[in-house]
Amino acid sequence: MRTFVVYILLAALACTAGNAVAQQAAKPSKFTLYAGLGPNYYFNNLGLAKEQVNEFNYAFVARFMWEPEYFLSIGFETGYNKLYTVKAGMGTPNEIHIVNAAVPLQGVVSMKFFQHFYGSFTMGQSILLNKVSSPGKGEENASTFSMSDFGAAIGYRKAAGRKWYLGSELKGYYSGKLQDRNIGLVFMAGYRLK
Repeated sequence: MRTFVVYILLAALACTAGNAVAQQAAKPSKFTLYAGLGPNYYFNNLGLAKEQVNEFNYAFVARFMWEPEYFLSIGFETGYNKLYTVKAGMGTPNEIHIVNAAVPLQGVVSMKFFQHFYGSFTMGQSILLNKVSSPGKGEENASTFSMSDFGAAIGYRKAAGRKWYLGSELKGYYSGKLQDRNIGLVFMAGYRLK
């Protein structure tokens, strides 16, 4: 039994030493910051005031990614996703303006499948923001967490210098709490930190 334990310890030591040598020879990891802005379209699922919904809005995306020399990269995404706006009521004192938006706080997994094309999947939480204002009654703001939101994107990215990237992506978003979903075209710029 003692011999078996000694063999296991020697094998573990050999593996650890091999990993240490491999880590010294590996290229340093690369981190990239991305930011993007673009229009989006809300798939209207509202029961009330469905005709007054403005489905076309905008989204801002900020992403921090670890991009090693492999096809997969991981990171974190946030931003501001304006889902929809509603203007209802007749006349100034009775008019109501509603803005619904989401601030995602999500992990990202991205995979390059051609030289410049990639797909990504995001999953995590979002802060849902709801703002209701009326000239006659003032303003009400509310926020809540949506715990199971996700998104998917297909994008194109090309180097524009040693450290800069430019591209765009077709990005879908789904909020589990309210079952809201939209799709957007986001124009991205990236800067490699290391």
